Amino acid sequence: MKSAVVTVLCVAAFAIRTSGQTTTIYDGPSTPSIPTVQSELPKTLPAVVITFDYYAQPKVLVLHALNNSGEDIVGYTFITRYKKPDGTIDQGGRGENATDMLSLLVTAQMAKDPGASESIRQQNSANKIFNDAGNGIFFAGQTRDTTLTGINSASEQDITAGVVFYADGTYDQQDEDAFKRMLANRQEALKGMKEADELIRNALADTANEHPIAGVLMELNKRRVEAMDKPGQGFFPMDISNLQNMQRPQAFGEQKGKTERERLVQYVEEQEKRVELMTPHCHLEIALKTVAPDSAK
Repeated sequence: MKSAVVTVLCVAAFAIRTSGQTTTIYDGPSTPSIPTVQSELPKTLPAVVITFDYYAQPKVLVLHALNNSGEDIVGYTFITRYKKPDGTIDQGGRGENATDMLSLLVTAQMAKDPGASESIRQQNSANKIFNDAGNGIFFAGQTRDTTLTGINSASEQDITAGVVFYADGTYDQQDEDAFKRMLANRQEALKGMKEADELIRNALADTANEHPIAGVLMELNKRRVEAMDKPGQGFFPMDISNLQNMQRPQAFGEQKGKTERERLVQYVEEQEKRVELMTPHCHLEIALKTVAPDSAK
């Protein structure tokens, strides 16, 4: 069951262990170009099907994740746990492979606006190339490969999809820690963007200030330094290099001839649109008070 605006998180049956799935195992001296062992996929497929190829000589495990949900996926975490000799799961260690493509989705949505700026359209064109190469949004029906190295044996791995976020803002989650980490990163990024937008609007409110960016940069750097001094607190301001670039007169492009204030107004309007589009995906109704650090995997 997928969840949207909820206060109780439901365990979803989308995460599939590799045991019982199609596998290819090769124990020869080199990696073959054609799989040597194959079996049939199960007849009933869940939202995300994980299969793998294992190559013993280089100790490489290649995961194949099939998006069988019927919807586009914009964020996911694969979790690797290790099995003990008796086949039970070792609860003392785990690995995570997380990918979040929300920014790509937001840029694509903004580019569909008739009034989208040229920079947004260029970003979307670059994202399309990224997607066409199989590295962007995890489209429905698509298979995505992930390579894990240093794997001694395929039989000692227990691999699941811990959380999946969909393009419509809903999600499936089986591992609470993985869910909290990805959602916390989204919420922190959204918070930082809102704070930066507020700083810009305050700077623009002084109509006599022809160069408002300097004050915005000073305050952003101040907050970044303060966050660094507080363990566990992050600060994710907008791209500071973009603000620095807007301080310089533009010799070409759509911003040619515009004043610093005009460029800043356009920029903050686009950032506010990003915030609007990101918000449904950040599930602010779910308060994340304690989240395990990324290093504790």
